Amino acid sequence: MSIDHKNNQKTIVQVAIDVPINKLFDYFWDASELGQFPERGRLVVVPFGKKDVVGIVINVSEQSAYELDKLKKVIGIAPNNSLSEDLISMGEFASTYYQRSIGEVLVSSIPVAWRKSDKWATLEKPKRQSKQKAHEDATELRAIELNNEQKEIVETLSAASSEKKFQTYLLQGITGSGKTLTYLNWLARVLVDPTDQVLIMVPEINLTPQLEQSVREAFPEKTLAVLHSGLTERTRADAWMAANTGKAQIILGTRMSIMASIPNLKAIVVDEEHDLSYKQQEGVRYSARDLAIWRAKKNEIIVLLVSATPSLESWHAAVEGKYKRLTLSERGSKEASQPIIEILDLKEERRAGKKINNGISDSLIEAIHATLKKGLQTLIFINRRGYSPVLSCEACGWLSDCAKCSAHMVLHKLPRGGSNLCCHHCGLIKYIPRSCPDCGNSDLLPIGQGTQKIEQYLAEVFSTAKILRIDADSTRTKGSAEELFGAVHDGQVDIVVGTQMITKGHDYQSVGLVGVIDADASLFSQDYRASERLFAQLMQVAGRAGRSGRSVQSKVIIQTRYPTAAPYKYLKNNDVDGFLVETCEERKVVGLPPFSYQALIHAEHRTLGEAIGMLKDAAAVVKNQGKHGYSWPESVSMSDVVPKAMVRIAGKERAQVLIESPTRQDLQAALEIMQLVLIDQNTKRKGVGWYIERDPIQI
Repeated sequence: MSIDHKNNQKTIVQVAIDVPINKLFDYFWDASELGQFPERGRLVVVPFGKKDVVGIVINVSEQSAYELDKLKKVIGIAPNNSLSEDLISMGEFASTYYQRSIGEVLVSSIPVAWRKSDKWATLEKPKRQSKQKAHEDATELRAIELNNEQKEIVETLSAASSEKKFQTYLLQGITGSGKTLTYLNWLARVLVDPTDQVLIMVPEINLTPQLEQSVREAFPEKTLAVLHSGLTERTRADAWMAANTGKAQIILGTRMSIMASIPNLKAIVVDEEHDLSYKQQEGVRYSARDLAIWRAKKNEIIVLLVSATPSLESWHAAVEGKYKRLTLSERGSKEASQPIIEILDLKEERRAGKKINNGISDSLIEAIHATLKKGLQTLIFINRRGYSPVLSCEACGWLSDCAKCSAHMVLHKLPRGGSNLCCHHCGLIKYIPRSCPDCGNSDLLPIGQGTQKIEQYLAEVFSTAKILRIDADSTRTKGSAEELFGAVHDGQVDIVVGTQMITKGHDYQSVGLVGVIDADASLFSQDYRASERLFAQLMQVAGRAGRSGRSVQSKVIIQTRYPTAAPYKYLKNNDVDGFLVETCEERKVVGLPPFSYQALIHAEHRTLGEAIGMLKDAAAVVKNQGKHGYSWPESVSMSDVVPKAMVRIAGKERAQVLIESPTRQDLQAALEIMQLVLIDQNTKRKGVGWYIERDPIQI
């Protein structure tokens, strides 16, 4: 059929556009002008309002609910392949599940450069590539001897892959057990056909460089595409294109990579699957881990979840038989050994007459001295950046509160001298007041400690040691994180002070001591997941020790005032399953996930009353469902409307209501009703922002 003949049939395309309107938009496709027929998944330029925007063709039809002569035309087509069918299908699912328009789900996930049609001509031209320098220590996978556990797991996964059936596997292995090496060996068998592709996901950007190097060494002949938010606009656009065309066989990235178009996807790995970074916290609040499982099912392939401390949901699914569990119980290196974990009771320290300066006990200082004498490195972990969490006036009790948020402003020392106050929630920065704003007292004192203060104190105590701080402040510039971690791995540093950035995935070969400061703050959070997060965090940081294979026994010292708390009790014995069993029983008694399903309805306004009022009105409509024609599922419960724990952020007052259900299906039905009610309520209360968050990670 000729283009002219086909064009006479008035081809209509339904296009997804990145707007919060849950519908597709009809456009006329003039094949004679565009030079080709429409395809599902095509990136196109269409007029929308007063401007031209990039959208995605979702449906192709010969009919429209609108008058054809009033339809606008598609005016441009992107010079790339259509998006993969499984990605479009996943976008349709996510749109319904997370209650957002498909345009918000899919179009927003496309690299910025591909959303600007004026840059398409530039993107078509090949970027000048710098030659990839081969790593001097590059080692082929087959040259590394696997232990029996690793070999068995590789064989199991390979056999499962060859069946071409969907299955979720949970690889649970102690820290240092060689989980990465194991799944790379499996992927080597998957990537036999040069057209096949695999996706490896990691939780955070700072983990990507180290894993990227490992992947390049393991697969020197394969094309690798890396996707994360730290890349330049052009680099990310090119990587996305390489995945979309099938040129890149291996796609490595953070949570955004699950939204990449990968037409020949044969396997998915979700490394550190428990990590909260897989949950998007703005825009479409999706879980990349959960979408990875959905996508694997759609493609009838294996998805491998990997963690030393699995999330309770994944662990429980494995116990129930929904996932298949694989276990690595030994450290990968024969010489490496598990570190001794010591829970240091600070109350007992004081009774014994030992001092605690700047949050560090004398016992930990002594252990650092001993470690330095052995020529080994020390990691000091405190999950709080800055100098001090708050500035205070001793005379009247004034605190350095943020004017825009329900939070304290943190005291930061500046690199070139001086200090300022910074809010870690809205980014507001202020100079340090010369005197108390309330009483005029000039004696303002910092309370508590952050990474900067610990770094300063240790520099005073260990004046000849090389001390390095790694946190979000010291790694702001491009390439700085890689440079700092490189210094640690090369042995140029004696003591490393850092936040959770130093705890994940890094294979330190010279760490003999890990010290943990101020972990107790998480024990008393109102969030029921806090202890689970703390346990995982501590297991991760403890696992950084004892990897060198040296004969010296490594040690982990965790300071606490509550040594009998569950996270510390099970951590001391490296008993991950014991902790998860106890936590699972607690959740079961009170009906919390994974024994129920949750969603939060958020509302925000410059006044708290308006935010609460909108949610209360919506709840009232739902409760009077018979009067309003809604059929709310009986099994679904709704909490009272309450202010959020952090009530104010960036000048907006926030409220929430929690919806719970014993089944996903009933929760979905309830959310669809709530979406309609909220849209109606929003027309009556102008200026109130709201959104639905499915499967929240914090309550």
